[in-house]
Amino acid sequence: MPATEDYWPLVLENIRGSLKDSAYKAWFSRVEFVKTSNHGRKIVLSVPNSFSKKYIESKYKQGLLDSINKYYPQVIHVDFSVDQAEEEPVYTQQTLTPQEISKPQRQEKTQKSPKDTFKSFDVSQDVGASYLPKKNINNLNPKYTFEKFVVTDNNEFAANVAKAVIDQPGQIYNPVFLHSGVGLGKTHLIQAIGHKMLENNPSYNIKYIPMETFVSQFQIAVRKGEMQGFKNYYRTIDLLLIDDVQFISGKESTQNEFFHTFNSLIQANKQIILTSDRHPSELNGVADRLISRFNSGVTVDISKPDLESRVAILNDKIERMQLPLSDTQVQSIAIKMDTNVRELEGVLNKVCAKIKFTPGKNFSDEDLDGILTSAVKPNPAFSLAKNPAAATERIMHAVCRYFGLDKADVLGVSRQRDISTARQVIMWFYKYDLDLSYPAIGRLFGNRDHTTVMHAANKISKLYKTDEKMKEKLDIIRTMLVKA
Repeated sequence: MPATEDYWPLVLENIRGSLKDSAYKAWFSRVEFVKTSNHGRKIVLSVPNSFSKKYIESKYKQGLLDSINKYYPQVIHVDFSVDQAEEEPVYTQQTLTPQEISKPQRQEKTQKSPKDTFKSFDVSQDVGASYLPKKNINNLNPKYTFEKFVVTDNNEFAANVAKAVIDQPGQIYNPVFLHSGVGLGKTHLIQAIGHKMLENNPSYNIKYIPMETFVSQFQIAVRKGEMQGFKNYYRTIDLLLIDDVQFISGKESTQNEFFHTFNSLIQANKQIILTSDRHPSELNGVADRLISRFNSGVTVDISKPDLESRVAILNDKIERMQLPLSDTQVQSIAIKMDTNVRELEGVLNKVCAKIKFTPGKNFSDEDLDGILTSAVKPNPAFSLAKNPAAATERIMHAVCRYFGLDKADVLGVSRQRDISTARQVIMWFYKYDLDLSYPAIGRLFGNRDHTTVMHAANKISKLYKTDEKMKEKLDIIRTMLVKA
């Protein structure tokens, strides 16, 4: 029987699948299994600080218990152990305000009250450490290093930019804006930069943070009247790594503070690296002056890995995990898992679990087929045709058929409402099902400008989320694609 802690990675995987990536990274990426007790009825988990404990209990308590019960069915109570190494503040004169310096340090060793919550962000994590802290005080995940980052054709330019930044931080490319779909290595790469920068410059004040956490900290600072401490904390950073910057959308007050923080760091030649799931020009609800700042350095797109790249990534990870997979099995995984790196890793984790929990049994092709069948998410456009030209034609035919139009109608210049809507729907399918670039889609529609395509795709995306009739139309078209 596996040890009880062996199931914890499966719980985390289940939680990751039910949350936005940024929310998972902010609240669960550092939650660790401690023990079960009371005949398995209670599970104890370690969290980095009291704020995380309070937030998880208030917002994710039931969802967390549901995920735990899938692998620990006897658990009825979840208890949290706050990591004292991170909860205990460590002050340096560099980050203390005059008022804080005058406080006796012994007061900080007493039990924290809710009013002290923000101070654990504002002071304890900004320690000016000369060495990597014991427990990720910079929030850098130790597994995200350059040694474990596989450079392939799809991310080579991004990796080269990263290395140039490490050689000349704040000088050559600033800011760096990395964008791609989910699971393609943005988070891994920026944290690898953080690790290497810290190795080269041990005294650097480095901070990795998801934008969603930055927003939460800002709101707490405003509510507690501690904005000066917040500003001091973020404007004395040497390397600021902000993940999923798109989550600042629509938050005007946070955008204003981030704008001034951004300017302060750039003017001081401090390095900023940002990631997003889209190009800066596609960030709706973000002020033009911020988008201008995001575009002022170098913007790098990380594309999906091709088959050869996926094989290279798999072979690297298989060697590290010491999995007994044949070349044919590797090729099979690479062919069927054609979306992102994270899903490749997910398959390998399932392979590892299958081998571990069925000792003495050789891992067969049938075992792999079972894992791949459960892992592959059918994509109507890709399942209909492997080459983009055939897929675009199939989508064009299905949408025109639904709207009762001819292909010439949607490729023309008519702005008649049903024709315009059909044209925008086709562009949306091309972008989000086939992952074609905006310029490429524009060329398929008579060399229309990429901003026109961008507007169309964003409009349909918004309607899909807010308009039940549009959602129904798109779902029907998807059904037509599958059945056609």
